[in-house]
Amino acid sequence: MSARASKAKGLLWVLCAVALAAGAAFALPRAARHLPWSVERWLGAMVDAVPPGRSCRAADRPGPAALLDKLVQRIYPLYPEDRLLPITVDVIHGDAVNAFATLGGHIYVFEGLIAQARSPEELAGVLAHEIEHVRNRHIVQALGVNLLTMMALKAALPGGGQVDPRTVHLFLSLQFSRQEESEADQLGLERLRSAQVDAGGFAQFFARARSMPAAPPILSNHPSNESREALAARFAGYPVRPILGPGEWETLSAICR
Repeated sequence: MSARASKAKGLLWVLCAVALAAGAAFALPRAARHLPWSVERWLGAMVDAVPPGRSCRAADRPGPAALLDKLVQRIYPLYPEDRLLPITVDVIHGDAVNAFATLGGHIYVFEGLIAQARSPEELAGVLAHEIEHVRNRHIVQALGVNLLTMMALKAALPGGGQVDPRTVHLFLSLQFSRQEESEADQLGLERLRSAQVDAGGFAQFFARARSMPAAPPILSNHPSNESREALAARFAGYPVRPILGPGEWETLSAICR
């Protein structure tokens, strides 16, 4: 086989791998929503995605942890189906302005994000977004797409070709991730409205994060600032009730101190 024919065959295999993974990316959302929750929790235990850093839930300081639970319970469980997908929320030490959900309904908030938030409504807006990642099974979808992509590339390049699998992975996951983020924004804002929590906190938090000298991790792979602001503007004018009093928010903000 000539060198040109060999390269053409290799390229064909790569294109087939990309097509297979792309097809999986479109098929997985429906399949992931039907995966038993017990299986996802088992996968979460196997993957062990706990980030480095100690939990801020100190046994000798139950007050801040109780207030965190009070805030979470305002927005979850909220709908009847929420009770089928129990979640846990933990604040951990670390300066990153970030929060993320992992398999099995575990949501982690870094101390740096708590320091950046200026009201319980801002923190609730971030958590509502992460809750919708859990409720819509985005995490297990992403895991499945990533695994299928890597498996397809391994089959296409058994001899260790020149194409870096991370390049194809990035190509496939970027748009898929942005779609998930848009859905989490929309449904998170709907959750805030249903709970009568002021959605202005959502907009204020992300607007201030955007103005930071270096973009924080929580803004990566998210919708554009303009589309997010336009979406948040649609959620205004409904009755709201405060989540915590000023003194309670001050106590919660010091959960890691």
